[in-house]
Amino acid sequence: MKQLILSLALLFAVGCWCAPQVMAKGDDAISSVEKKKKKKAKRGALSPVAQALEEAGYFTETEARPKAKFYIFICSASWCGPCRALMPKVVEEYETKMKKNKSVSMVLLGCDSDDESARQYIEHYETDMPGVLNKKVNLENRPEIPGIPWYFILNAKGELVSVGAGSKVLDWEAEIKKKPAKPEKASKKKSRR
Repeated sequence: MKQLILSLALLFAVGCWCAPQVMAKGDDAISSVEKKKKKKAKRGALSPVAQALEEAGYFTETEARPKAKFYIFICSASWCGPCRALMPKVVEEYETKMKKNKSVSMVLLGCDSDDESARQYIEHYETDMPGVLNKKVNLENRPEIPGIPWYFILNAKGELVSVGAGSKVLDWEAEIKKKPAKPEKASKKKSRR
């Protein structure tokens, strides 16, 4: 009987010693979740473009700047020869100028069929450019993409600023100075017969 009481006392002592450590680990996990929530709240409301990108989900570790004034999308894919020829120039422009400019955020709009192919494509160029799959992004004023490589620029409100053939994206500094394009209105012309 003494052994049973001694064993129970020992178990109780070990339990009392371990409980604060286990509870502390639980508190750390809760506080890290709370920290993430506070960080998102601190950033404030996301622009429509940043919100759409977040909802689409990045296939890269890097995300677009949530407070950018302009989002430059380069539409490209690993299987496209012209895209692969243009990407070294785009990546060089991104690494040397765009990363330093806090008002712009370049995003690879991957036209590959899946996240893994798109991720391998961007990793090949050894850049931390953010990327999302084209088919997952729901942007209101997004232009039709007639072919790749292609680019378009949206301001933070989601208004279309510029669009064109891929290599023209290298003139992004001049392109972001343009006024947003006015949305096309439905034609109200009556047909004459």
